[in-house]
Amino acid sequence: MDLELKDKFFLVTAASRGLGFGVAKALVEEGAKVTICGRTKEDLEAAQNSLGERARYVIADVSKEADIKKLIDDVENVYGRLDGLYVNAGGPPPGTFNKTSDEEWRSSIDLNLMSAVWLTREAQPLLKKSEHSSILYSTSISVKQPLDNLLLSNSIRAAVIGMMRTISTEFGLIGIRVNAICPGYIYTERVEQLIQDTDDKTAAKQEIIERIPIGRMGTPDEFGRICTFLLSPIAGYIHGALLLVDGGMYQGMM
Repeated sequence: MDLELKDKFFLVTAASRGLGFGVAKALVEEGAKVTICGRTKEDLEAAQNSLGERARYVIADVSKEADIKKLIDDVENVYGRLDGLYVNAGGPPPGTFNKTSDEEWRSSIDLNLMSAVWLTREAQPLLKKSEHSSILYSTSISVKQPLDNLLLSNSIRAAVIGMMRTISTEFGLIGIRVNAICPGYIYTERVEQLIQDTDDKTAAKQEIIERIPIGRMGTPDEFGRICTFLLSPIAGYIHGALLLVDGGMYQGMM
């Protein structure tokens, strides 16, 4: 299937590795031109080298509004418009309620909620210049089913869904589709970190796999291809939606 992405322009945040890199890779493979961002130059250079000539990078910390403004200004100067935006940020630290400080709450809100607000606000003028533009917010299965020891992620990512659902009417009227992707366990460094923090790493990994009906964790490549479809004009009638990509882990009726 032709996703109609040849020479379209995309911004993928937090994409030097993990889920963001998987999305950027899939977009490039479909012929799109992609700007990625992250906080570490060395990681971004390695990612760009892997992605090839259709990719470029900008150093930016999406938890800082000033960095986002500079990022969008850079994209405007190079591309002039945006056809799609993948809103992504690293996960907040694990922890329980009584072990989570006010500072951790504040920094996680900036990282996972305000980054989505700032990126949406700043990119909107560029997205309006495209005939088929879309925003895809990366959240988590935790917006449907809280995960143990991930208080901050469970709480803050749900707010992004509330924003997405609310602006879908407003943005639909100006031709910008908005959706959210909700990954379960995709095997990335983030999952490795969660496993490393346990006493029995082998048992922890096996316990996760046993909770997934398909019998394995997902890969960044297959996750990236799903996101690329949702960002593409081919998904033009999918708007205001949440899509779980979790191997069947969430089994609720709604």
